[in-house]
Amino acid sequence: MDGMIAELEQAYDTYRRDLEACEKKRKPTDGLFGLGKAVQDDPCHTRFDECVAEIAGRMCASGASAEDAASALRILLARPDAESWPLSAQWMLRAAERHALPLIPFLTPEAAGVLARTYAARYKPWDRLPVQKQVLRALKEKA
Repeated sequence: MDGMIAELEQAYDTYRRDLEACEKKRKPTDGLFGLGKAVQDDPCHTRFDECVAEIAGRMCASGASAEDAASALRILLARPDAESWPLSAQWMLRAAERHALPLIPFLTPEAAGVLARTYAARYKPWDRLPVQKQVLRALKEKA
């Protein structure tokens, strides 16, 4: 299962590299008035989301241990470097958090409580999208 945790980390690293490459190629007028290629339309976002979904699905299908689920959820929900990512990635990073939902049942109540507190502090109530509300609710229910 450690291999899947490494794959999840690699998915984030690859996404960041792809996004930075896309940002470097960007022209100042890209995306303005529908002209050029906007960063938010790059296929790297979809590739990242599909990769994370696939890894989370395999973890669930193989019966992730509580420790592995906690490791995966820390990557998905509590990345310490999330704020340093380009603005064009923030919406996808938030959307990818939905892939944490099927992993939450594998957590211990203690681990769910710790993640719930960390996650609640990360997003203020007025800044939570429906996905963040669902994830927080599931973590609190597990705790």
